[in-house]
Order: sequence, then C-alpha cells, then structure tokens
Amino acid sequence: MKRHTFSIVMVFSLLCVTATVHGQGFTGPRDDPPSPPSPGHNPPPPPPGPGHNPPPPPVPGHNPPPPPPVPGHNPPPPPVPGHNPPPPPMPGHNPPPPPSPGHNPPLPPVMTGEPMPISEAWNLPKDSWVIVSGNLVNTLPGGKYYTFRDFSGEITVEIEPKVWRGLSVGPSDKVMIGGEIEVKKGQVSIEVKTISGSGRMSNWHGQAVTVIQPITVGEAKNLPHDSWVILTGNIVNSLGRERYTFRDYSGEIAVEIEPKVWRGLSAGVSDMVEIQGELDTKRGQFSIEVKAIRKI
Repeated sequence: MKRHTFSIVMVFSLLCVTATVHGQGFTGPRDDPPSPPSPGHNPPPPPPGPGHNPPPPPVPGHNPPPPPPVPGHNPPPPPVPGHNPPPPPMPGHNPPPPPSPGHNPPLPPVMTGEPMPISEAWNLPKDSWVIVSGNLVNTLPGGKYYTFRDFSGEITVEIEPKVWRGLSVGPSDKVMIGGEIEVKKGQVSIEVKTISGSGRMSNWHGQAVTVIQPITVGEAKNLPHDSWVILTGNIVNSLGRERYTFRDYSGEIAVEIEPKVWRGLSAGVSDMVEIQGELDTKRGQFSIEVKAIRKI
C-alpha cells in the first residue's frame, strides 16, 4: 500500500513540472536582446574583426602626431603662424642672396679715357682710372700731397717724387693728371701716376720723361728708366705671374698687368689695346709696368 502511494506522488510531481515548462514557452536556446545601458555608462566597443586594428579615438585636448608620410613623398611642414619662410629655389636656378640691410658691396673700378670734372671723379669707385685737368693750388702736409682744383671743385692728390719726371709747376700752370681713385676713411683722393703741363722741364741726361702721345715699342726702348709711355698694339700671349707679351709693328716687349689694372676688361689676341705705364730697364731687360689699359 505504501509503495503504491509513493508511485502516485511521483507521477503527480512530474505532471506538474511538465505543465509549468510548457506554460512558460521554453523551447530551447534563444537570443535575448541586450539590456539598455545604464545612464552615464558607455560599454567598451566590440572587439575588432580579424586583421583590422583601427586607431584609438583621440583624447579631448590632445592633438596626435600626423600620420607617417607616403613613401617617396615628403611634404613640407606647415608654416609657423606669423612666419613666412622664403620659397625654395627653382631647379637649376640659384639667385644671389639679397644684400644685408645697411650693407652695399663695393662697385668694381672703371677705366676712363677722357678728362672729366672733379665733381664726377668724386663718385667713381676705388681704383678707377681717372684723368682730370686743372691747377695745383697749394701743398699739403706730408710733402707729396696737394690740392688740385678745376671749375667744379677740389680734390686731394698724391704725387710721388719720381712721378714729376723733371716737371716743375706753379699754382697758375695748367696741368693734366692721370691716376687711381683712392678711398680711405671716407676721404676721396687721387694717387697720381702721370702729370704733364705748361711748367718748366729739366733736361739732364738720364731724366725720365712723360710721353703724352702713343709711341712704338722700338721708341719706348730708347727712353730712360721710369719714363711714362703710351703704346698701342696687341697682347699676344701670357708669360705667367701677371706678365704678358705686347706687340706692335715695331717689335715686342714684356708687360706686367696686375689684376686690379684690368678693371673688368677682357682682351683677346686680336683686340687692339692702348696701354699706359712706367718703363722698366733693369738689368738690360725692357718691360712696362702697366697702370691703365683700354680697348681702342
């Protein structure tokens, strides 16, 4: 009797459980929608797919570094606000840099072949060759400095003793001088290389002379040492160390021309030139130390 009663109780329990399960509709695994997020809470994003790692989101107030450049291309950096750098030079063209503020590079010397007023000579660059005509009005301290005057103004001139070449002049004597512009401490003067005029001449034997018209190479070789000569002809070759061979129809003579004396001139073998300078007859060898040269 007890065994029969236990069996009835077990069957009844199973029937109750089965009825409860079917009432809830449980049929197996199912997809339940996620619950809405709580206010103020941001769940982490889903994990990335295979092979894809997106960059993390930027942090507020933080600027991440720019992405790496594309291979073979390096763009210029962005300009700094308030700063405009100069543009890069064009290929094959490199312009000279602009001069510094307040700095003016010196101008190259020039060659003048005709007399000019003193007022114009004042504006010539250093080492330029100049010819002026006027009067030596007084002697300045130092023994070789004088005031030279023409209708346009005055200028200081320096005349070494050998440059006189036997000439004596007074304030009323008209003279013509040729020489190089000197600029020292802002003061402009002329270093005289040749002077000629209406003064008195000494004619003692061996006295150097000043030639005022072109002569030939043959005639120049008959003049005393330190004479001032003017020749026309051609520079036919270089002997090295600032020495050249000068030729005219009467012969040849060696000439010495320092770089500054060229004053920007370029002369070829076929170019006719005029040279002025001092005759050197040391050790029986004739040469000319050129002080001025120009094409004619």
